[in-house]
Amino acid sequence: MILDSHSTLKRRFVLGILSLMTIGATISTIIHRLNPQPERIYLIVPPLFAITSLILLIRLYTKPQTLQQVIYLGLFEAVIFVVFPSWFVTIKAFTSKTTLVASLPPSTSALFLLTTCMMITLRPKQLLRAIILTWIAIASPILTYLILNPVELRSPRGLDLLISLGPVMGVQSIIILLHTRLQSIVERLYAERLQYYAQIIERQSIRQKAMEQAFSQIHNGPLQTLALLQRDVQQQEIASPELLQRLHDLNTEIRAVGRSLIDENDTDNKLLEATTALELVTSEDTLRLGEGSSINLNLPLHNLLHEVYSLTLKRNLPYFQTIKVKVRNFAPINQPDITLEIKRDLCLWLEEALCNVGKHAQGVTRIIATGEQQQNKYILKVQDNGSGLKPGQQEGTKHSYLLAKRLSGEFRRESLPKGGVLCELSWFVG
Repeated sequence: MILDSHSTLKRRFVLGILSLMTIGATISTIIHRLNPQPERIYLIVPPLFAITSLILLIRLYTKPQTLQQVIYLGLFEAVIFVVFPSWFVTIKAFTSKTTLVASLPPSTSALFLLTTCMMITLRPKQLLRAIILTWIAIASPILTYLILNPVELRSPRGLDLLISLGPVMGVQSIIILLHTRLQSIVERLYAERLQYYAQIIERQSIRQKAMEQAFSQIHNGPLQTLALLQRDVQQQEIASPELLQRLHDLNTEIRAVGRSLIDENDTDNKLLEATTALELVTSEDTLRLGEGSSINLNLPLHNLLHEVYSLTLKRNLPYFQTIKVKVRNFAPINQPDITLEIKRDLCLWLEEALCNVGKHAQGVTRIIATGEQQQNKYILKVQDNGSGLKPGQQEGTKHSYLLAKRLSGEFRRESLPKGGVLCELSWFVG
């Protein structure tokens, strides 16, 4: 288990405290053993304390994930071994001639050490209640005895016990209450700052995705039309009416892309006011193709691919007009966790691959677009029988390789021996 920095620091602190508790209880055991007339309780409590502390120390060292459990057990152990002697000595002072101020162990020092450990290891909601209960359990018998025995109360040790277990513990409880309030405020501010930074990152991600979508729309739409127009102008003379019409069509495509981006931006702004950034991302469930149509990304992937294929082949690209044989078959994909973003990227990839056929595949008469699942791999490909790849004709391959990397799959685009181009994207599913 990998612990965060706060848990690691807390674990080191607890290991140090348990080590000191083990050493201290061991030394106390030896001292009481060497005492000629030791109290029986001091022959039992220190060795038990040393053994239990050592067990907790070994457990935390070997199993870091038990940190919180060891903290609770260690505090419970410490409280028991401090409370029990206090009650025992107080009851003995009530029932015998011994005085409490002469026989009481250093309970106040142990109490302050306990409260300090609790401040470091317990959560704010548990801290104040635990300290008050510990205070009552240790101080109540001692203060009761001192009040009923004024002679011992007026002694220096009695006054020290009264002040330590009374006003001093009250002030410490107030300080601890202030500490918990401050800690809660700091944690709330920290959480708000993290949320603020997360929203900034999400909005930057949304803008980045919007830019990528805008590039895809422009690349698969107006840029395709512009490239064809430029090529036709270079290769042949175009009559002015035809040139004006094609420029008018190009202008219409550019304006359509601009309107779609403005509409999406307005929608995004409204959603940002009403929802979180994460909800905004999940609400982008439509894709606008280069020819202007929009499709719903919530449909199954194979249905989306069919729709992209049908809409794209209706575009007025020159080599689509020469195609006589059209083969398409997109099988359902066994990938239930596929996201809308992956669907969007796959649809755009298919649109671009088909547009490349309509734009570059001179002499094409047949196009095959298929998607099939073979064992645990899905293979999406577009194949034609045109003139093949020409030098420098590698537009879009960079984005295809990036998409293949995101999918942990493979991409290849190559000329076929008998003519034509194979464009294939494959990735593991299931």
